[in-house]
Amino acid sequence: MVSLMNDFPDHVVAYRASGKIKKDEYERVVMTRVNEVADRYGKINFIVLLETDMQNYSLTAFIDYIKISFKHFSKWNRMAIVSDQRWLRKAYEGLSPLVHGEIRCYEVSDFEVAKTWVS
Repeated sequence: MVSLMNDFPDHVVAYRASGKIKKDEYERVVMTRVNEVADRYGKINFIVLLETDMQNYSLTAFIDYIKISFKHFSKWNRMAIVSDQRWLRKAYEGLSPLVHGEIRCYEVSDFEVAKTWVS
């Protein structure tokens, strides 16, 4: 399940992922919000609180994630990945030099620090 987190400034895409993540849900919630922020502000600040394993993303939801990443490639500004999965944080840290914008990874216990940084 994906749900937007509402206690963020308007220029931030913020969502929580838990359990199984399906394509239609990802498109309706996350992709719609990313497109809105990109169109309105020209830059995207993004935070995801991952309370699920990447294995729980359906393949089609993951493909949508890749598509939206490339669609707005030059608009990414700050991306905060919040997860207790060390391997996932390391993977995103490794991608950081390859993408536009800055990626920082945080443990769930540091969510408020991530929230402040991305906002």
